Amino acid sequence: MAPMRNLTLGALIGVSLLGCGAASGQPAPAVPSFQTRIEDLARSLQNNPRLKNLTERQRIDRVEFVIGNTLFVLLHELGHVIIDEMKLPVLGRQEDTADTFAALRLLTIGTSFTQRVLGEASTGWFLSDRRDQQTGEKPLYFGEHNLNQQRAYQIVCLMVGSDADKFKSLADASKMPKPRQETCKEDYARASSSWDMVLKPHRRTANQPETKINVVYRDAEDRLAGFAKSFQAVRMLETVAQRSSAEYAWPGPFTLEMKSCGRPDAAWDDKSRTLRICYDLAFDFAELYRAYVYDAPVQATADPRRKRAKK
Repeated sequence: MAPMRNLTLGALIGVSLLGCGAASGQPAPAVPSFQTRIEDLARSLQNNPRLKNLTERQRIDRVEFVIGNTLFVLLHELGHVIIDEMKLPVLGRQEDTADTFAALRLLTIGTSFTQRVLGEASTGWFLSDRRDQQTGEKPLYFGEHNLNQQRAYQIVCLMVGSDADKFKSLADASKMPKPRQETCKEDYARASSSWDMVLKPHRRTANQPETKINVVYRDAEDRLAGFAKSFQAVRMLETVAQRSSAEYAWPGPFTLEMKSCGRPDAAWDDKSRTLRICYDLAFDFAELYRAYVYDAPVQATADPRRKRAKK
């Protein structure tokens, strides 16, 4: 997929969350594109001990994988916030619903970048499953989440359901059977119309004030300091907060926070009203990429810039 050149980060997150242009009706400010920010960040990491032996293209790919997977997790957790704050009905497991919310927001805009984010997210779940098998980690059949491969295939299915022709090669690469690919269209249609219906009453109107969504980047421990600086440079939390405030009529303010947690984690805490994303999670994505991808994809990543990983 070609790199995204013209969409600003603000417009990207705004449209991916809203499914439309800027909520205020005003054009997005002229800021460097998200792809430019990634490339600048990759260049700034050329002397990083963990990355200095990589080519510039390999550094960009790795940064995209880490940021893309973290972005998907952020949108997943925002799905939990919306469900909780708007008191939305959930007919099924909430974790599945939050995954669907994140995937649909990224599919709405339909750029090569958002498609690549979804490809990276599905790849991340396939790689997590591969790592668990190699380390002997037992599947948690009783867990609140689907199994890793199921989460990966849910993303692929929604992509195929949104456009069977565009994402057929992706589904084939992930070994999704053709009969299942054909039923994904119905899955996508139901999920998309359901989210549109339940969110409609909570869209902010022009005469409603915007709710304050606070943004906090906590100091990170030494091994995570680079991740903290990177996310601040990209301004991920600020953009999600700004666009979410502009689009939805929230019942009250809350906070988006990134911090060191001692483990890869992300969660919405309704008591403190804080959506927390751990720097450790980004570190884990980087380790996953380093161990299993390098500059080669597995299963669901259909990116012609890379070669298939050896098994």
